[in-house]
Amino acid sequence: MYRRLSEWMDASRMWVTEQATFERAVMAVGLELERKEIVDSSFIRVILDQETIIPSGVSDVAVPVAVIDVPVSISKRDGISLLHLLHPCEVKTITGEMIHAKAILLITATTEPKKQAYHKLIDDLLMDDESLQALVHVQSRTGLYHLQTNFLEAFSY
Repeated sequence: MYRRLSEWMDASRMWVTEQATFERAVMAVGLELERKEIVDSSFIRVILDQETIIPSGVSDVAVPVAVIDVPVSISKRDGISLLHLLHPCEVKTITGEMIHAKAILLITATTEPKKQAYHKLIDDLLMDDESLQALVHVQSRTGLYHLQTNFLEAFSY
């Protein structure tokens, strides 16, 4: 049984940035997430502090990405957001290796059970090379809509 990308990826939660560093990319998306009332105003500070302790880079996948697990305490709305990086940013992985992430996926959940459900979606996506590559190369909301209307199978159970 396949789950479609459109079941969890919302075009209104996708952004593209030309920011050259991870910190600047987080600052840019943080302002958008705060404006849309997805996170509270402490998002940027909390995420940049969190990154020094729990790095977000994921390297053993088809396309290097960062997955930011936003704390429940600062999340206001549930969902997964995508920040496409026009200039891959250097991000550290949990093993200490540096990667050049091409996208940042942000998990915002207001409860632990919802957070676990989103982690399952992300884990499945990261294991599907073709879908991850397609999603990371989307550079506009129109492109995401195209993927959704063509029924991209993002992952399976």
